[in-house]
Amino acid sequence: MSGFPIQPEQLSAEWFTTVLRDAGAIEAKDEVDSFDVSFIGDGIGLLGMVVRVDLAYAGQVGPSALKSVVLNFSHPVAENRAIAANLNMYEREVRFFNEIASEVDVPKPGCYFAGMDYDSGSNVVVLEDLHQYRAGDQVAGVTIDEAKMVIDAIVPLHARYWGDTESEMLAWMMRIDTTYIDPFIPSVEGTWENCLAQFGHCITDDVRAEIPRYVASLRDLHMMMGDRTQTLVHGDVRMDNAMFGDGGPGLHPVSLLDWQAIMVSNPLQDIAWMLSTCIKTDLRRAHEDELLAYYHQSLVDAGVTDYTLDQCIDDYEVAVLYLLSYPIIIGGAFDPANERGRELAEECLRRASQTVTDRQLLRRLPV
Repeated sequence: MSGFPIQPEQLSAEWFTTVLRDAGAIEAKDEVDSFDVSFIGDGIGLLGMVVRVDLAYAGQVGPSALKSVVLNFSHPVAENRAIAANLNMYEREVRFFNEIASEVDVPKPGCYFAGMDYDSGSNVVVLEDLHQYRAGDQVAGVTIDEAKMVIDAIVPLHARYWGDTESEMLAWMMRIDTTYIDPFIPSVEGTWENCLAQFGHCITDDVRAEIPRYVASLRDLHMMMGDRTQTLVHGDVRMDNAMFGDGGPGLHPVSLLDWQAIMVSNPLQDIAWMLSTCIKTDLRRAHEDELLAYYHQSLVDAGVTDYTLDQCIDDYEVAVLYLLSYPIIIGGAFDPANERGRELAEECLRRASQTVTDRQLLRRLPV
């Protein structure tokens, strides 16, 4: 066994006491006496498990003592862990919090511990509980004001590493046009036919007809994503990973969760994923240009130079086309027993394919 718990049943009060003291989250005199574990949302997802732990202390503690924390665990089933390990998802989140998080001014939960057990392919990340925030909803969609909040949150990450991704600190990072290609493409090749069988009715006619050609073009699309300015991206900016402060005292407008997909890519990957899947289609059509201009101006204000709005739009269109592969995977891996998963797959495919159709992006397929 690793030196830290890799599943909830291995947690102990002693371990929490040590970790939280070392992180400076509780005082040296404070001691966790007991705790209660509960699942958040669906609890166990396709690739991981998220739990909330309510903490109780021995004796009197100050009002600032942590009442609860959130833990991200790897999936309890080895086969599911292997899928995430193939894409280095657990390692990416651990290394983000241990090596990069302090370097970027992006609103995110505080991290008290992040560890990776390479023997079992397991990890655990102990995070601040954002219970005061309101969870975003991918299916319901995001408002234009909320979309701007997310842009404000992610721009500092993009600007910090804009065109500067070859440092030794990022040498291990997954890259869209090299190390990410071979582990990713089989995920689409293995799911697209099932996606069409179950959710073809959600996809626009022109996109549905071209799915085989689209899948055959994926390697070229990865290269197209890499053939432009590169930066560090969150990789999964969807509303289920956004927590909104709603003006609460001391809260950020939005805080971003789930850093397992962080990678080096086209910066518009984050923006395209949000605009093509997280906003209702009519709202996106009415405000797409406005939001792209807002993102571009935010980059300029953050110090990015020699980057035009026209180039930003071109990068966006390439990213939208490439990211159609994500809802294809979601639809193809759909669990029939999960009604929320059905709604998510339908909305993502409907919105993403309509964005591709609206912007006539199939013309950019290289095959």
